[in-house]
Amino acid sequence: MPISNQPNILGSQLEIKQIQAKPQPKSSHFYDFVYVFIILLSFAVMGIWIMQNSVNAYVQQTYHRDSPLLYLNRFAWWQLGEQIGTTLYQADDHAKVGIAQVNARFVENFNAQYAYTPEYKKYLVEKNRQEQIRLAQEAQTKALLALQNQFALGKNDQVFFAGDSMMQGVAPWVQKYLQENFAIKTVNLSKQSTGLTYPSFFDWPKTIRDTLNSNANIKVMVIFLGPNDPWDISNPQGGAALKFQSPEWETEYRARISGILQDAQKHHVSVMWVGPPNMRKDLLNTQMTYLTQVIADEVKKHQAYYIDSRLIVGDKHNIYSDYLIQGNNSIKMRSADGIHFSPDGQKTIAQVIERHFKILN
Repeated sequence: MPISNQPNILGSQLEIKQIQAKPQPKSSHFYDFVYVFIILLSFAVMGIWIMQNSVNAYVQQTYHRDSPLLYLNRFAWWQLGEQIGTTLYQADDHAKVGIAQVNARFVENFNAQYAYTPEYKKYLVEKNRQEQIRLAQEAQTKALLALQNQFALGKNDQVFFAGDSMMQGVAPWVQKYLQENFAIKTVNLSKQSTGLTYPSFFDWPKTIRDTLNSNANIKVMVIFLGPNDPWDISNPQGGAALKFQSPEWETEYRARISGILQDAQKHHVSVMWVGPPNMRKDLLNTQMTYLTQVIADEVKKHQAYYIDSRLIVGDKHNIYSDYLIQGNNSIKMRSADGIHFSPDGQKTIAQVIERHFKILN
């Protein structure tokens, strides 16, 4: 009987069914879950790392206590996240401003092609005026909130006072206010007859640097220096002294202010710098006017906060005054020497400083 060479179709189909019936290896859903979880967790941690300022502000404003993330500020890698977040926020703000400006120019160019009635033009002028007022108020509110957060103090934070005899009169009032009302500790190293021009007598930049290095609890530094500084400065490079008010003198003086503020920034310490008041003697007053301009400009360059004491004690337009006029009252602000503050003057300056603190419960 001839043998058929045709393939065994039935047998092949049976083998296929058997293969299909075998249990296939199942992919592990557990490992898929772990992979997705790690990815999500990584993004969450990175978000907190970059947006730490927002998280800290939320905790402080919602729960009235320090954020636990502040503990990580001691690590350089954590500070890097803050810097990245700040850069991204600034870039976002700049982008929004740029888009708004482009849109505004587009609308202005579009509207320029139309002729408006006098009434509608008047309406547009008033609308623009109201918008400018709104923007100014918004900017003022934003600046105030930023200022309050800049000088926020927790229960373990400390305030450092550095200055001359002017500060010796002002600091104790602020210290008493912080201690009695909030149990906030302070460090007061103010010393009479000191300034930034004679470090051989008392070296404020070094003293401030050493104090910040040795006390991590300091969060705010209040400085009152300048009244003792209208003198020539010894040339750090050798040779003749740098003459007061010369370009070389100003460069060196600014460098000393800058060094103090940079040290504060390295330690994340916010700075209030109280400027010198006007003086009774004309020559000294002229010197203080110059120093005030230099100090205020350098302080603001470093995003620190400058307090103009002249406006607080009643001086106007660089003109000395013994009294502050409030309604029908005249309050004596200055002592008999025409230089220092009276007790009322000291308390008035202190109250202005106190108003800038935001105490966190």
